[in-house]
Amino acid sequence: MEILIIGGILVALMAYVSTKIKKSAASAYQRETIETDEFSIIKPENFINPTGENSGFAFTAHSKDFGTGEAEEFRQAQTNLRVYSNAGFDEVCRNARQSAGKIISNETTESGNEKICFLNGEKTENEIETEVFYKIVESGKQNKIYELKISVLSEFRENYSAAVNELLQSFTIK
Repeated sequence: MEILIIGGILVALMAYVSTKIKKSAASAYQRETIETDEFSIIKPENFINPTGENSGFAFTAHSKDFGTGEAEEFRQAQTNLRVYSNAGFDEVCRNARQSAGKIISNETTESGNEKICFLNGEKTENEIETEVFYKIVESGKQNKIYELKISVLSEFRENYSAAVNELLQSFTIK
């Protein structure tokens, strides 16, 4: 009888812990505003911002789903924010254009203390087609260049159009 009671308690405890873990994992993929001393960005729903990762990026996030076929080891969508202290705006924009493959759109604007370059391109590497989006911001206040890059596997472009727009529009420098 005592063994049944102990077994019942153990099963209940395991169910409780399992539920807590599932809720915690699900909340990691919810929409979230990321604020730092230098920038703000909204991480869209179904993206995760891995913590404790030593990636060298100021911000990184990716979709929970992977591609199919040749792209099965690649995330359907991912984004990275790189911060440059010792590079010029024109140089960072030029490098992004070279990396973007076939340029779909390229627009540069100025607003207050900021110069902003929006860039969209299509590229194929190892037979995997991706669409890339850049928002490059030169902040006169921070004296830095911020390069937000978003990559989406081309076959999933429509699935992530709202997330891409949210990332691009929400990314601001303080």
